[in-house]
Amino acid sequence: MTAAALLGFFIIDAVFIWAENPPWWEDIAALFCFLAIMGLQLIHSFPQLLPRLHRYRYGTWAVQAVLAYVPIILFGSAWSGMTEFLTASSVLVFPAVIGWPLFGAGVLTSWALYSGRDTNTLLYNVLEGALIPLVIIGLSRMSDMIVKLHRSRAELSRLAVADERLRFARDLHDVLGYSLSAISLKCELAYRLLADAPARANEELGEVLRTSRKALADVRSVSRGYREMSLSGEAHAAVSMLSAAGIRTSLKFDGGELPGVVDTLLATVLREGLTNMLRHSKAEQCEIRAERRDGTAALILANDGIGRTRPPKSGADGGLASLDSRVRELGGALVHGSDGQGWFRLEAVVPLPAPAEAEQGEGRAAAPEASPAGRPSLPPRGLGHPDMVPRAASTMTFAVLIGYFLAYSVVAMSYRPPLGRAVVEEVCMVATLVLQLALSFQWRFDWLARHPWLLRYGAFAAMLLLQFVPWAFFGPSWLGLPGFVAGAALLTLPAVAAWPLVAGLTAVCGVELYLAGNMFWDIWYECAYTVMCGLVVFGLSRMAQLASELHWSRTEIARLAVTTERLRFARDLHDLLGFSLSAITLKCELVRRLAPTRPVQAQAELTEVLQIARQALADVRTVADGRQRMSLTEEAASATAMLAGVGIRATVDTDCGELPGDVETVLATMLREGLTNMLRHSRAAHCEIRAERTAAGVRLTLVNDGIDGCADTGLDSKLNGGSGIGNLTTRVNAVNGRLEAGARPDGWFELRAEVELLATAA
Repeated sequence: MTAAALLGFFIIDAVFIWAENPPWWEDIAALFCFLAIMGLQLIHSFPQLLPRLHRYRYGTWAVQAVLAYVPIILFGSAWSGMTEFLTASSVLVFPAVIGWPLFGAGVLTSWALYSGRDTNTLLYNVLEGALIPLVIIGLSRMSDMIVKLHRSRAELSRLAVADERLRFARDLHDVLGYSLSAISLKCELAYRLLADAPARANEELGEVLRTSRKALADVRSVSRGYREMSLSGEAHAAVSMLSAAGIRTSLKFDGGELPGVVDTLLATVLREGLTNMLRHSKAEQCEIRAERRDGTAALILANDGIGRTRPPKSGADGGLASLDSRVRELGGALVHGSDGQGWFRLEAVVPLPAPAEAEQGEGRAAAPEASPAGRPSLPPRGLGHPDMVPRAASTMTFAVLIGYFLAYSVVAMSYRPPLGRAVVEEVCMVATLVLQLALSFQWRFDWLARHPWLLRYGAFAAMLLLQFVPWAFFGPSWLGLPGFVAGAALLTLPAVAAWPLVAGLTAVCGVELYLAGNMFWDIWYECAYTVMCGLVVFGLSRMAQLASELHWSRTEIARLAVTTERLRFARDLHDLLGFSLSAITLKCELVRRLAPTRPVQAQAELTEVLQIARQALADVRTVADGRQRMSLTEEAASATAMLAGVGIRATVDTDCGELPGDVETVLATMLREGLTNMLRHSRAAHCEIRAERTAAGVRLTLVNDGIDGCADTGLDSKLNGGSGIGNLTTRVNAVNGRLEAGARPDGWFELRAEVELLATAA
């Protein structure tokens, strides 16, 4: 679009050369110079077009200066339009401290070239000498902004994910590092004590069991905390949980869709409030209500257990105190206490950001989401001042619109209308300018965005009336602002309707100019000027909007990247470490049973516990790094040894050849998670693990005979859930696979994944 606009300006300026009817050799020389200046301008406007030539941009600018000024000797003021391109290149090529003074010198050149003309001609050409360079600078700079914004979004996402991984590592170290280290040390101590002091060894094993169970609970807690929270989801889950606890619950949810940070905060408030209620009261009825109130979102949690309630913890470490701090960070308020009618009431009110602020930011950083540990996570790091890109784009567009308005005003005053008529004409043009500004910047104002149909078609209809109604009173001397109307048509109407309207508008303006007694070349110039003005208005308005949307979407894209990384972290934490800690717990229980009668076997089992603990520590690092690679064969061998240790007969066959890395990791994870669920939820005596090639890819099957213990676990109904089998479904789907889980007709429970290797490779 920018290149097309440049070409249009060149063609318009060429008309003045051809209007002089020069000899053929001058036409050829002019064409050669036109093409050379056009090429140099493209190099200056788009540095990435020919990066090697851009290194010599000062030299190419000097060549353009020669081509812009020397032909004036031959063609006179008809060549003056070429100096406007040099004026634009001065700002695009040189630093601002040099470029803008050169810009001013270029505008003064226009003054010098037309100093002998009448006042209107002089003023019009000086305005054009500043306006056209501004248009070129605006189109070129905004094109460059958009390219850089596209590139920076990926970089911002990478930096945001890197920050989040550092936080993962800290949380894992705080939550699991000590526990796993303690398990390793105590297992080594128990190993040495088994032979000489079995009672002491039994005590140490008891400590290991308590530590492993606590660590497993921490894994589940952290895993849940890193998942995306939704107020609606938490509310509906709360109803089911409270009903199961015998608490009658009423739910009224009128909050609608909420911004992510507000939604997460209110979901956290609801979860913590319910935890306090269940911990400190004996409520029989509960009410959960979410609603919007004059730019705020409110959550009300009430229960009738106040007469049977122990006072909740207070102080800095209390749950409600922590919530109050987080609510106040977003400018909200948290109130809790008796409502005077025997009910305990917890109410959180958080202000909602205005739509305009949500889209543009208005210089405010997005509120950081809270981490599971209660610390706010860092917002994504930006490149440069947060307001620079949208503000610069808007300023360029505004300056060009004002410049076009002034240029049209000079043309209108060139007909020397009487004072009263001149005032009316200016009022009509100012009204058209205001409507155009509203259309060009509707995305910046919330009250305009609320009524897009009224704004678009109402403003456009008013601009049409302001363009043609005055002509009935003022006659052919009324030109109006046809370029703005053309730009509004392109902004408002579909292309199939907009372009015929622009063509018709241009033709009508040409007729008006003819009736006003203008020469052919002036009519042609003004008609071409109308089309070019419409294109520039449309292009700058859309590019300013796009630049702003891209700029502010970077934060959202980085947030989504962080959310994706959090979900990945939660799945890995649950799937990898959950299995290890479950195995440690089971084996330690086995060791305690074996120690009195079979100490040698107990020592062998303790050796395996140590290996599992060390592997869990390694898994902690791989989870934080996000680069884990698991082997299906090694996982199957580990599973066989573990199952044998707990007395489960296992049949294993995983000879399916070499698999792609991501597929093998997913299947190994499935094996680990499937066994974790089996050990946790069933009383299986026999298990089969089989991996085999199929016509389309590979199939992994886990079956066990412990379905009686799985009858109420709901595994086969939670394929899209947030943990366990739900995690596996997400992983298998990601490698173009399909996961199925459920009871077989023969009474065994089956977990099966099929992956299409050809689709994965593609």
